[in-house]
Amino acid sequence: MENLNENPEQTSERKKRTIAKDEIQTIERTPGVGLDLGTMQLVSATMIDSKTSYKTQRDAFYDVENSIMSKNMLKNMKYAYIESADKKRLFVIGDAALHLASFFNDECRRPFSKGVISTREKEALSMIKTIMHGLVGDPIVENEKLYFSSPADPVDAQFNNIYHQNVLMSFLKSFGYDAVPINEAFAIVWAELEEEAYDGLALSFGAGQCNAALSLMGMSNTAQQFSIARSGDWLDEQSAISVGLKASRITMIKEAGVDLLAPKTREETAIKFYYENLITYVCNHLEKKFKDQEINFAKPITVVLSGGTSKAINFDKLFEQELRTKSLPFEIKNVKKASDPLNAVARGCLLNALMS
Repeated sequence: MENLNENPEQTSERKKRTIAKDEIQTIERTPGVGLDLGTMQLVSATMIDSKTSYKTQRDAFYDVENSIMSKNMLKNMKYAYIESADKKRLFVIGDAALHLASFFNDECRRPFSKGVISTREKEALSMIKTIMHGLVGDPIVENEKLYFSSPADPVDAQFNNIYHQNVLMSFLKSFGYDAVPINEAFAIVWAELEEEAYDGLALSFGAGQCNAALSLMGMSNTAQQFSIARSGDWLDEQSAISVGLKASRITMIKEAGVDLLAPKTREETAIKFYYENLITYVCNHLEKKFKDQEINFAKPITVVLSGGTSKAINFDKLFEQELRTKSLPFEIKNVKKASDPLNAVARGCLLNALMS
């Protein structure tokens, strides 16, 4: 029964609240979570009412003085932040951190660097844990399965990912999840190559590294999974040096959209040159890595490109042009961008969690 003392606007608003509450109660999430732990973006994927749902947070933070004025400014701008342990600084998290850094012509701080936990940031672990929990929350069933992306060891740098992978797994287990790592490029195979019966080469061009995985019918061994320690961050840093800007500013220009075949500004031209250099560098390492492997595909394979760095206009055309000049133990049918470059890894992780 409606309250006769309410005016029509109050009645309408109360009905909206009731409907919203009822809608929330009918939403059902299927157990299983996918989590892409990228150097630039962290993405979680879940299945809600039979549809894939994504949550994204930029892997960045920027610190300002902890004062009443700073807090009021951040609250007015609706920027998420946390206080430092000593209460002296405020750490702004996510896209807001990049915006502030760009405004002050400064650099963001990042919990991840070159695809793994940063060794330069003493706050890295607490930031990562905070961001991760904000994305995945608590499990809805005991020991809910969660697959998370992990980079492969690089072929051109002297470090491995054992510490990185195990620290992240410990965080996720502390939330209550049964956490399982999966190579981030191999996750793309599951997200993008179903029509090819999971045959193909997947490349994940993130910020810190380019990860690669070669798959035959959904199978891939460690020799066919590796990373190359050069990708979006390297491109941004080198482009920034060449035009006298901060890397955070180049990142924003790049993410706004750059046509690699028709750059419009001096900054976009620098970005184009370093994209070309990056593509050549990655293709050279692919040729070197696969040169001595015996790989027997029955037919030419698809190469799928994913990750934020792959989103540049005509990136796939330049990459295919360069890759076809290399001597590889398999034939290439086509090179294509992932249908959803920013979410493909998270979706591949989710699919594995749902099948477990």
